[in-house]
Amino acid sequence: MLNDRERIVLHFCCTVTIAKLTGIPHSNAVVEKIIRDIRKERCRGLSEEQVISLLDEINEEMVSGGQMFGYLIDESKHLTDEEIWSMTGERPNRKMNGVEKWR
Repeated sequence: MLNDRERIVLHFCCTVTIAKLTGIPHSNAVVEKIIRDIRKERCRGLSEEQVISLLDEINEEMVSGGQMFGYLIDESKHLTDEEIWSMTGERPNRKMNGVEKWR
C-alpha cells in the first residue's frame, strides 16, 4: 500500500504527463487544481506545505535529470557500441561503409 507521499508523487507525475501529452490549455493551473484536490481527497496526511516542498524537490530533480539525459543523448558525444548496448539493452546496428548488411 502506498503512503501519502508516494501517492502524491504518483498522481503528480501522471497528471503532469497527461497534461503535457494532451496539450491541455493552461496546464499549470489544471495540474495545480488537480493536485490540490488529490491532497484533500487521497493524501489527507500531508499538509499543503509538505506537498509544496515535495513538489519543489521533484521539480528540482526533474531539471537535474533533464540535464543528465541531455548529456547522455547528446548527438555530438560518440558512444561506443558497448555503451549503447548497456544503456538500451539492444545491440546497435553496425553499419558497413557503403555496403548493405546481408542476411
